Amino acid sequence: MVFRNHFHVIIAFIFISLPFSSIALHVVTPIKEFKILPSTDPSSSHFNSVNIKGHYSTKTNSNGCFNKIYAFGDSYTDTGNAQLLDSSKNLKKGQEKPNNGWLLIDFVRDALNISSLPPYKSVNANFSSGVNFAMAGATVFTEEFLSQHKINSTLMWKDGYHSFQTQIEWYNKFVSDIACKGKNNESCKADMENSLFWVGEIGIDDYVRALRSKVSLRWIKDMAMVHTSRLLATLLDSGAKYIVVEGLPPLGCYPFAKSSRHFVKDDMNCNAKINRVTKAHNHDLQDMLEGFRRRKGANVSISYADYFDAYKVITGNLNKFGFEDAFKACCGHHRNKILNFSFKILCGMSGAETCRHPDSYIHWDGIHLTEAMYRQLSEFFLHGNFCKPSFIHLIRVKKGLLRD
Repeated sequence: MVFRNHFHVIIAFIFISLPFSSIALHVVTPIKEFKILPSTDPSSSHFNSVNIKGHYSTKTNSNGCFNKIYAFGDSYTDTGNAQLLDSSKNLKKGQEKPNNGWLLIDFVRDALNISSLPPYKSVNANFSSGVNFAMAGATVFTEEFLSQHKINSTLMWKDGYHSFQTQIEWYNKFVSDIACKGKNNESCKADMENSLFWVGEIGIDDYVRALRSKVSLRWIKDMAMVHTSRLLATLLDSGAKYIVVEGLPPLGCYPFAKSSRHFVKDDMNCNAKINRVTKAHNHDLQDMLEGFRRRKGANVSISYADYFDAYKVITGNLNKFGFEDAFKACCGHHRNKILNFSFKILCGMSGAETCRHPDSYIHWDGIHLTEAMYRQLSEFFLHGNFCKPSFIHLIRVKKGLLRD
């Protein structure tokens, strides 16, 4: 059975020449004061994890709460689809992800005691614990648009086009051919209701691609909202009940954004223009999620993972979290000694070098984060108050301890 997409999308008005300063921006609510204490959780003591007093939720046992995870997104969430499709220029043989280890979704899976989350393109994989549909290099652009505006569609990926619509098509095919084959609509939706749907970032790769082009960043934001809305409508129509959607981190603080010449700095010493569009993206995303909540009512739990504030807390307290540098990439080219990043020589290319202690770095290659950073973010999202509503709240609703 294939579920049709009911698009809950307001027509996006696209103004490619519209000045960015005219965008209505969202001001992030200041984070309350808090104290950082050493973790008392023995399972994470060797990960330099911390508890945040005043911004921390008591842990709830989530083991067995979900028997499956369905994940979507770009290179921040892809655990092998790009590698299996031979779409990456830089991944070494056998390397599945563009960083030095686990991604955020790996820590989420582990916390839920789910043994594996195979990529959709795996051959003869056991999908009994869920599927990862995320694809590195996924774009919100059409193939014609990339060509017309001479946008580098490949960056660190080989020639080939994969839009976020591809992941919707993969999901629908998986549901009809595998997950719900031989089941009636009621039993299929019941199975989906017991699964966690994790939607990673949508749009990061496009913001990176367009950084040195004339394409309006606002247009990318609007198209990212269209693709996100389509995906959420598809998931909800298929029976999804528990969904977490990640916002964007402050991309203006990433080495790729700070490598631009003569950028205006914000209060974080980062690229102000990029961070403004990131905030606008997150504001629109939260508005969209609230719209879905109102339409679906208490039947669904949709949580927003506040990547921006979580990142800001960590980079503002580097030593407390075991990090040493907030802006320098671990793997890159030393031509820029401050950032260790160059678009011409990316991590994995000839001439790039890797740092000796990646666990002390926030950034892996100037575009992606290190395993150590994903580990800490997972602590914030799963056990802290950086999901809205909190992930703990979602777990309690799932267990029948609370009404959403």
